[in-house]
Parts: sequence; C-alpha cells; structure tokens
Amino acid sequence: MYAKDYRYIGMKIIAVFVSTLILSLYGSWRAYTPESDRVSDVGYYSFGGIFAIQVVPIFFVFIILGVILSPFIDTMIFNKFHSKGVKGLITFVIAYLLLGVVSGIIITIFFRRVDSILFFSTLSSTGAMIFLVVQFVLQGTFYKRKATDNPKQNV
Repeated sequence: MYAKDYRYIGMKIIAVFVSTLILSLYGSWRAYTPESDRVSDVGYYSFGGIFAIQVVPIFFVFIILGVILSPFIDTMIFNKFHSKGVKGLITFVIAYLLLGVVSGIIITIFFRRVDSILFFSTLSSTGAMIFLVVQFVLQGTFYKRKATDNPKQNV
C-alpha cells in the first residue's frame, strides 16, 4: 500500500491516536505516585494531570514523525529495497528504530538537554516501535477484512 492511497494516510492517523494513547498512559503510569507512597508537604500531580501534560507533546511528535515523515520512509523502503516478508519486516524495524534515535537526538537538541540524549532516544525509539506495531496491526486487520469481503479476488 502506497502513500498515495487515502486509506494509507487514514491508517497512519489512527495509528497516531492509538500510539499517543498507549505511550501517554504508560508514561503517566510510570510518573504517577500512589497516595500510599506520597510524602507529606510535597505536591503531586494526579494521574489525569500527568496524562494531560504528556499527551499533547507526544501527539504532536507522532503527527510530525508518523503522518508526515513515515510515508516517505515507507515509500523509500518499498521502492529502493523491494523488501517483502521477513526481510521487509526487519528493514522496517531498523528504519523506524533509526527514525526514533534521530528524533530523540532532535528533541534533545531542541530542549538543550544533551545529558538526556540516551533517555530521549530510547523514548523516541519506543514510540516509533509502538507506532510501527499499531500500523502493522491496522494494515493486517484492514487487508484481512478486505480479503474476506471479496473472496473471488483471492482465487
């Protein structure tokens, strides 16, 4: 499926929303301090507050990298490498991991936190892998449903 198809971009947008939700919920869960572990005279955010703080920047990073940049990477992989099967899957994983590392470095430079380059690169690579898995699941579900809707095309 190529980037010229509207369903392709639609799947990317859905993958952005699902990936944002997954990564924001995970980050909120990691940053939340339960009431039983809280120390007196220290301010803590609620789970919803942490989620609200994280969801907006994560969403915009996924929009930029997932909807705008990843179709170029997908098209390059399809056109240049002609990869299918396991080789294609490995190529996609490596390409998206590199995209995650590069975006982590860009975020590090943007926030001027060079000491946190490993943290941001790991977080961005995790986000890229979540996006890739969600995208593959959506594509697999869509094509499986499309194939069962038109069984005469499979003959």
